[in-house]
Amino acid sequence: MSATSHFRGFFRPALGALCMLWALAGCAAEGNQATGTSEAEAMAAEPAPLLNTYWKLVQMGDGSHVSAYDNQPEPHIVLEIGTGRFHGAGGCNRLRGSYSLDGRWLRLSAVTTTRMACVQGRLREQAFLSTLAQVSSFAVQGQKLALTDADGQVLLRFEAVYLR
Repeated sequence: MSATSHFRGFFRPALGALCMLWALAGCAAEGNQATGTSEAEAMAAEPAPLLNTYWKLVQMGDGSHVSAYDNQPEPHIVLEIGTGRFHGAGGCNRLRGSYSLDGRWLRLSAVTTTRMACVQGRLREQAFLSTLAQVSSFAVQGQKLALTDADGQVLLRFEAVYLR
């Protein structure tokens, strides 16, 4: 076998695979840059759809930033399109419930949860669940969702999360 045929038989496919990995690495780098958006950029972005979007809880009322505890699901909700149901997690337990939507008015009800024992986050989860029952309207601005009460007070703030 000549060196040229050896090159064509082995090195060309290897070079092709290397180029593909390089291209994929470039795509991943672009995706990582996109996650580092500022608050202003997220608010100005194309509005996320209210339904079938994973909305991660980022703030309750005027409180501090909300994050997940180790080995526990992050607090979030997903309003399922066409079913009138939602699901998510409170930070410890999985949750399900019903919603009704009329224009910008949103009502969340019939919330049920699993009953896992959690050392961390139990009180925050209870506050989150009781706050869901107070929601009467919503506003989506860019990749942010605000749920408000009947007086227009922001109760919960969420951020759209997309799987890559």
